[in-house]
Amino acid sequence: MVKFGVNIWSYPYPAEVSIEKAMGHAAEVGYQGFEPALDTGDLESFSTEKWAQIKTKANQLKLEIPSIATGLFWQYNAITEPEAALKVVEAECQAAQIVGAQVVLVVPGTAVPDLSYEEHFRRAADWLRKAASIAREYGVKIGVENVWNRIFPGPLDFLKLLDMVGDDSVGVYFDAGNTLPHSLPEHWIPLLGKRILQVHVKDYCITAGGLTRGFGIPLNGDVNWPAVRKALVEIDYEGYLLPEVPPYPGDFYKAAEDALNSLKKIFG
Repeated sequence: MVKFGVNIWSYPYPAEVSIEKAMGHAAEVGYQGFEPALDTGDLESFSTEKWAQIKTKANQLKLEIPSIATGLFWQYNAITEPEAALKVVEAECQAAQIVGAQVVLVVPGTAVPDLSYEEHFRRAADWLRKAASIAREYGVKIGVENVWNRIFPGPLDFLKLLDMVGDDSVGVYFDAGNTLPHSLPEHWIPLLGKRILQVHVKDYCITAGGLTRGFGIPLNGDVNWPAVRKALVEIDYEGYLLPEVPPYPGDFYKAAEDALNSLKKIFG
């Protein structure tokens, strides 16, 4: 049976909502898990105390922390700055070990024009093998997320990358909304199968009067959620589903609430 958690970015963090308030709200409305994110400050000066406090708060609220996210791979490109990107992985793994998370989210680089497509594959695979070595030291797994990074845009590309890496410590952090508009999530899931370690859920709307409207809560866009549910059931996925949705400007908490209601409707 799947479990429902929520990503910190579903709240306007850190500008308007602290992590403590976000976690408190998540527990109050019925989420079972919460996904914090590593930021620049963690990379510059990692604080064991900070992450220990997050773990303590989660325990008090009876929330699990299944994974650690970060947006730092957009700043440190694994293709062109591999050593800097590995430092992000190590900081994620440190945080994961403290809070008891099993998966750390990574982005395997962003495409650059002066390298061939094949060279992107080679560099990404080499980098992921090194990242996996770090993850094993901390007892966690690498979840490679499908993102709009101009490489690995479809499930066959992802499978090829994982096969090139050839390490059981590396799996997929699947984002259903990120597959659109260039592919369909229900095509990814059967191919990736048991390699899916964790799942982000958000919608993507491309049909509003012919205009792209962007990301939103599940059931508010063009993702075929019945097909996604069916595909996840068929691969026996029993991990977390975590909304990573844009918060509403008029109510800092309601997007997370609405996302949970959608998940209950879709997945029962």
